[in-house]
Amino acid sequence: MFGLLLSAASLVAAPMPRLVRQSGKHTLEVDGKPFIELGAQVHNSSGWPRTMEGIWPLLKNLDCNTVEIPVYWEYVEPEPGQFRFDVVDGLVEGARHNDLRLILLWFGTWKNGVMDYAPAWIKQNPAKYPRMQDHLHQEIRVLSPHSRATLEADARAFSALLGHLKEIDGDRHTVIMLQVENEPGSLGSVRDFSEEANRIFAGPAPAALVEALHKKPGAWSEVFGADADEIFAAWHVARYIDEVAAAGKKVYPLPLYVNVWLREQSNFIRPGEAYPSGGATSNMLDVWKAAAPSIDLLAPDIYISDYVAFRRICDEYRRPDNPLLIPESGAPLPFARYMFYALADFDALGFSPFGIDRYGENGQPKDEARPMQDNYRLLGPLLPLIAELQGTGKLRAAVEEDHITSHLMTFEQFQVLAQFGDVRSGYAGSSAAGTKERSGRALAAQLAPDEFLLAGFDTRVSFRPVAANPRQRAQFVSVEEGTYENGQWKAARRLNGDETFFGVGLPHQGTVLRVKLMAY
Repeated sequence: MFGLLLSAASLVAAPMPRLVRQSGKHTLEVDGKPFIELGAQVHNSSGWPRTMEGIWPLLKNLDCNTVEIPVYWEYVEPEPGQFRFDVVDGLVEGARHNDLRLILLWFGTWKNGVMDYAPAWIKQNPAKYPRMQDHLHQEIRVLSPHSRATLEADARAFSALLGHLKEIDGDRHTVIMLQVENEPGSLGSVRDFSEEANRIFAGPAPAALVEALHKKPGAWSEVFGADADEIFAAWHVARYIDEVAAAGKKVYPLPLYVNVWLREQSNFIRPGEAYPSGGATSNMLDVWKAAAPSIDLLAPDIYISDYVAFRRICDEYRRPDNPLLIPESGAPLPFARYMFYALADFDALGFSPFGIDRYGENGQPKDEARPMQDNYRLLGPLLPLIAELQGTGKLRAAVEEDHITSHLMTFEQFQVLAQFGDVRSGYAGSSAAGTKERSGRALAAQLAPDEFLLAGFDTRVSFRPVAANPRQRAQFVSVEEGTYENGQWKAARRLNGDETFFGVGLPHQGTVLRVKLMAY
């Protein structure tokens, strides 16, 4: 009995999930420990316990640690003030049964720039819950961010959800984070051109926004010129969502984020046409940060297969006031490579492919998702170390791209050369031919000035002392293959001879090596 009481007390005492910023570094803590999401998001209409029965085995076999699942306002509140959470209960129970953490996605006022998941009593009563109007004053399929009635209804429902989660999960923390709305903003118009919106637009821009963007006071058009319409939309969408988030946090203060439909992935980059106007796009980040202090982070959904653009977006969203989280991405091989960039070069708190159910068959990942499965299998045991080294400069990624077959990383005392595919010697030293599918990807972690951890696939790694060192040759003191168990390194075997004569290899199936060096 005493043991049971002690166990119950420890569950109650477990701290809330939270985002911590210390020494310029952001960390997501779950149960008081650093946590990195190896995630998988299900399809939009898969957030039902019956549907999830066929998806849980896939998630288990994928080796992810977190699943992202939608919660639908139209189901949670079928009539005003009448709430039902049986579906939420089933999702929480399913995650617990499969030893997974859960991130819930609130599909409320906005889902992909429109209003489709709002309840019928919202959709069918535009007099009370008005829709936006385009520049011709025609209604579009988007709820107006200027409506107090709609905002208060969404905030009430979101708060009820948070209150229910506190009741059923406040001591377990299966749910570690919530997404507020989904890719908010408006498709069909750059902003609301209703009479009420135009009245606000003709007035002065808010002092807090003007100050945050270092502008002079005046009307919206005077202050922001050609960008006034989009900034107006972003400010009011962000203020709306901030109120919804603040109401939920008063009840149960889980970390909250807003995901973003990017502007960079579309042709003419017109707000309201190529992407939802008013979302937290890269050009609106400062607006959102000024407008929405209750939102812990703004998270880009990155489907871009151009690695230069992928890295640029990561750099834009990884800011001193905004940690990087990638809640939606692709699952095939290019994105399995890009995950290494995100974790090592941009200190990402997590990475999640979208629509994971389409990448599975009979509970097993299809070929397209196997590289991501391999990532999760290999990196899962290393997450505490990765979290510890993020933001220190001691963790780097080497990733193969088209015509990029080698990558040089410089650390404190040694340079680390990663090469992909067959390596050959030539007049200018060695060169690599690349792999057939561009599958080379590796992490290099400096454990000590002369000690490294290497993890990855299809990569040959060699070492040289830095150029300033008079000793210009490196020798392996030891090379161990293994992994971490409960935070402790466990070696499976020691490598030497043929396995280390020309550097060390990370094979196609992947491996983890711990390397100790000396310069001579």
